[in-house]
Amino acid sequence: MRQKKYMSSGGLAFSEKQDMRKLSKQAAKGWHLQDFAFMGYRLVRGEPKQVQYMIDYRTLDAAEEQEYIGMFEESGWTLVCTSYGMYIFEASIDTSPIYTDADTKQDKLKRASSFIPKLAVVTSILMIITYWIALKTDSQIVIISCILLSMVAGCSISMTVAFYYRTIKLIRKGDD
Repeated sequence: MRQKKYMSSGGLAFSEKQDMRKLSKQAAKGWHLQDFAFMGYRLVRGEPKQVQYMIDYRTLDAAEEQEYIGMFEESGWTLVCTSYGMYIFEASIDTSPIYTDADTKQDKLKRASSFIPKLAVVTSILMIITYWIALKTDSQIVIISCILLSMVAGCSISMTVAFYYRTIKLIRKGDD
């Protein structure tokens, strides 16, 4: 019987809550989050358990990180994995959520989306420049670069829109 498996992500900008629920359901089946993977998560087989997962976004130095993780541990949350400023914590299902009010949820969304609009602007500008160069030359490298930049620009623009929509929904309804 295999001991590891991959679970795809719907994209944290689009389906953060759904991803965390899917991870909880997998833990109930005995598949526990081990780490982030490309466009998803690595799970490892273990004993089934009822847990909840929560993701948070922070850019911290080593000293701040220890204090940050300690704060979560005092609240009953255990760090499972981290990657590029994303931290996934696990707790029993009766543990209180970290983010309970609209203000703290809004702050979390702001941290999660802070660099994405900048990425959208930069990649869009670079795509326009490479498109202009591609029109003037017949270079396959420039055409491929333009296509890749348009893909990254499109993804970052759609992520920006998704975070904007989640923020508006949070402001209007108090939940994202």
